[in-house]
Amino acid sequence: MKLKHALWLSLGLVVLAGVGYLIAVDSQLRGGALDDAMQTVLDKNDVDAVTVGKAILASHRETRQIASIWSFLYWGFAWGAAALSALAGLVLKVESFFPDEKRKRDLAALLTVVSAILVTISTGGDFQRKWQANRTASAEIERTGYAFLEKNGENPRGFLLEVGNSLEKRHLAILGSSDSRKAEGRTSPTSAVKQ
Repeated sequence: MKLKHALWLSLGLVVLAGVGYLIAVDSQLRGGALDDAMQTVLDKNDVDAVTVGKAILASHRETRQIASIWSFLYWGFAWGAAALSALAGLVLKVESFFPDEKRKRDLAALLTVVSAILVTISTGGDFQRKWQANRTASAEIERTGYAFLEKNGENPRGFLLEVGNSLEKRHLAILGSSDSRKAEGRTSPTSAVKQ
């Protein structure tokens, strides 16, 4: 019975540490440099520039936060499965900690099954692809934000297309589609500014 309590306590501590990690890194993953730089545009009286600046920042923050969650899930499940698998072998090999052979085999089997379930959920849920799709979209939106700042908020609505394209590519990547579905006539923010 003590072993069961120790396992639940360990699992609880791992979950608590994970939640603490997500809370701690949440503020660090919001693209503070872009936020600070964008403030010059947000302080303007140009309603269009402020609206687009806010849309860029909100999209960037969202994709960064979602990327951090999927990253935590992907790597947490991967490392958790590896640790549980190794622990299962350790339980079987170390005789001084678990003298009862029946309980030792049961615990090793339980650890192995949980490890296999973690791997199955992570790969079946395609956590890696979701993490990478959000990370890529975040980088693209950040690049769009800096292009927007470079043009000093000129022709702001032209930049919305690029943000929309980045978010669309993210959704298609999450779905696993390689189809870019580029509609004819779409332009990049830099070409839209030149027109």
